[in-house]
Amino acid sequence: MAYGAERVPGRVRQIHLLRHAMPIPDPHLPASQWILSSDGRSAALSMGQKLPGEVVLLSSTEQKAIETAHLAAGRAPACDAGFREVDRPGEPFDEFSSERRGAWIRGELDDRHHGWETPAQAARRFSRSVQDHPKDDVLIATHGMVLVAWLVDIGRVESGRAAESYWSALTFPQLITVEIPT
Repeated sequence: MAYGAERVPGRVRQIHLLRHAMPIPDPHLPASQWILSSDGRSAALSMGQKLPGEVVLLSSTEQKAIETAHLAAGRAPACDAGFREVDRPGEPFDEFSSERRGAWIRGELDDRHHGWETPAQAARRFSRSVQDHPKDDVLIATHGMVLVAWLVDIGRVESGRAAESYWSALTFPQLITVEIPT
């Protein structure tokens, strides 16, 4: 990947990924409209102590990510749809979601994932948005599945079961910093 070809050689770009805090799941609303729970709001506020100082603040267009970024950083983020969660049209709201999503993370797509964005598609979309924001230090409030797909794509997380384990261990919220040579 050609991250920031216009920057000075030998420099390192830091991408800070902030997985959103815990939302209130509502089966009557699309997940993109879920708001944070009271515990999620508290966790997002306390995350502010861990955030890097001067960064460009970006977010997915999904409400839970916007709210997490705003609470953690104390300011509104710029939104970019490229940082949204994986497109999963028709996914049922049921007790099998973790298993179904784990299979997606492992790259074991089957009938349960019909019409879903593939891991490669999600990673490419995310990468394009990262490249659209070429500052050296950015903080991106985003979502677990898409951030793992991107980390696999750039070689920071192994694919398959290792990726699923990484995803399963993510907390709500969680800050991950990736350094990318420019």
